[in-house]
Amino acid sequence: MRRSAVRLLLALPALALSGCPLPQPPLPSSQAPGVWTARVAAPDGDARIITLWLQSGGVATLETVDIGKERQPVAHGVWSASGDEVTVQLRGEDGQPSGQPLVYAIGQNRLEPKQWDRNVYGPAGLPLTRRTR
Repeated sequence: MRRSAVRLLLALPALALSGCPLPQPPLPSSQAPGVWTARVAAPDGDARIITLWLQSGGVATLETVDIGKERQPVAHGVWSASGDEVTVQLRGEDGQPSGQPLVYAIGQNRLEPKQWDRNVYGPAGLPLTRRTR
């Protein structure tokens, strides 16, 4: 009995290394599609809610709502992801890129800014959290 247990223990590493692949975790980029939000202070001190929709197929929509104010136009654009990074390029009404792209690191239910227009989003950028409901 003892010999068979030793043989089994010696065989396990060989089986593990023999090509039985373990399932790989999904790349963070596969987790990018969804609805991402931030609640920040508006220039007048009221609350501003920013929502970024990253739709399958690379369509991006950014909406900014200042609480108690008239709605602002929605910005449209495209997004792409690679590895642990997502890039959003918003477009103007003429279809041309408007401003610098937003580049994010994809985290656990977070998009952390890596590159952005500091004149638009300030020194901290626009960190976003996945909306879960």
